[in-house]
Amino acid sequence: MGIRYRIRVPGSLLAMTTVCAVWELSVRLLSVPQYVLPAPSVILLSASKYSWYLTHNLLDTLTHAVLGLALAAAFSLALSLPLAYSGSLRNAVYPLIAGFNAIPRAALVPLLALWFGLGSVPKVLTAFLIAFFPILVPTLTAMVTVERELLEMLLSFGATKGQILTKVAVPRAMPYFLSSLHMGLTSAFVGTVIAEMVASDKGLGYVILSSTSRLDTPLAFSCLMLLALVTFTASKALSLTERRVVVWAYRASA
Repeated sequence: MGIRYRIRVPGSLLAMTTVCAVWELSVRLLSVPQYVLPAPSVILLSASKYSWYLTHNLLDTLTHAVLGLALAAAFSLALSLPLAYSGSLRNAVYPLIAGFNAIPRAALVPLLALWFGLGSVPKVLTAFLIAFFPILVPTLTAMVTVERELLEMLLSFGATKGQILTKVAVPRAMPYFLSSLHMGLTSAFVGTVIAEMVASDKGLGYVILSSTSRLDTPLAFSCLMLLALVTFTASKALSLTERRVVVWAYRASA
């Protein structure tokens, strides 16, 4: 497995280098204006020039995205327990949650700004609202889809509904819950950036909006590259945590 990892990294770097080289050459040869599509070298120069400004706003975005993700993870897990325990409650509440999920959350940002003002609260709540559903669905599905044969055997041994939930369904759902955090992480960053574009004067979303209004496209691309890099790094950290917390779920593939 270690050998495969060592091979993947140079392969990914080679692919990234190739894409950047083709991008750089295409922009130079076709004389594409910087305000339309800047070359990678120009983006790097812009990131270096505004490094302190970008770092300050990146930390702001990262803080609110992580808070929104933590809130979504805790609420999804807490809500999954009663919904998995009671079929009647699930049938009553789940359609409401699914219906709410159909509302574009970006449309709620102006309302959140009206209710809570500009600043941190609309950003955290938007990240929470977008990340919540992608975490809840796989976690709840894993809890309520215990195999019928296993369920019948546990009931025949006298296990109660609560014992089956806490000792079988919840541990079984943990790999799905931790895996869903990857989707929740991306969603939390998307929600935070959307809120920053609408109801904030800080964060990478605000920087993207303000820089594009000045036709400073290299700075906007610098923000996008930073977001991609941070999300990728956080996703890798989640994968390591996932493999340490639910080791038993990966024994077969190890």
